[in-house]
Amino acid sequence: MPKINRLKPLPDAELKAILRAADDIIASGGRTLLSQILKGSKVRKLLELGLDRNPSYGYYKELTLEQITEKVDHMIRTGYLEKEYIGKLPMIVFTPLGWAIEKERRAEELVQSWNHWLENHITPTSMEDLKDRNRGVMFLFLYKILCTGDKKYIPFLKMWESIDYIKVKQEIRRVIQALNEKDTMTDSGWTQLLTERAQSLLVKSREPILLLCQSCDRIFLFDDTNPAYYMSSGLNLPTECMNCYSGDNDD
Repeated sequence: MPKINRLKPLPDAELKAILRAADDIIASGGRTLLSQILKGSKVRKLLELGLDRNPSYGYYKELTLEQITEKVDHMIRTGYLEKEYIGKLPMIVFTPLGWAIEKERRAEELVQSWNHWLENHITPTSMEDLKDRNRGVMFLFLYKILCTGDKKYIPFLKMWESIDYIKVKQEIRRVIQALNEKDTMTDSGWTQLLTERAQSLLVKSREPILLLCQSCDRIFLFDDTNPAYYMSSGLNLPTECMNCYSGDNDD
């Protein structure tokens, strides 16, 4: 069973910046390279790999490499990243919790890119870049589009549907159909549809995600398929177990 750590995590903005920096080197780089990205280092290897284009490049430019590495190590101790040996070399990988947060960020980034295209009347020439991406990310992206209830995304969805694999095509078609039918549905009917679609679009983590209740200090299981956690920008991690949240904890 995954370990749970009672150390306080880094502030949300820092946590997400480190996860974003790590995303480009998962299973291919270690703590040192991750720290160099966050420092904004000009070392040759980093530049050759194009890691200076990472959005978190230079995020901690005012800190020393030693201070940055300590923050990376804190991310490992608090259960967002871990080291995995590839051969004899320790590489950085996401934990289930770290991946849940980063997966949501990737999906939200796609939503924002589509919004940018729509606001600026840009029509992409192709949706090929969406093909072969992580299935969990793409289904979460679809779910976020569905939750908007906005038909403006349908032309892009149709472009995407024309180039992807059968299973993804099927889910895209269902989203298009739902968006077209939303105006004829009651609020309760729409809510029920979102709940039903969440069952196929929100992909459960292969490993359990454990969190620490801030009220009773007990460990509880985070349900990463609960649609309530994806209703806004950023993954809304619960801070309390169900007993404390509902007021049923008698301890």
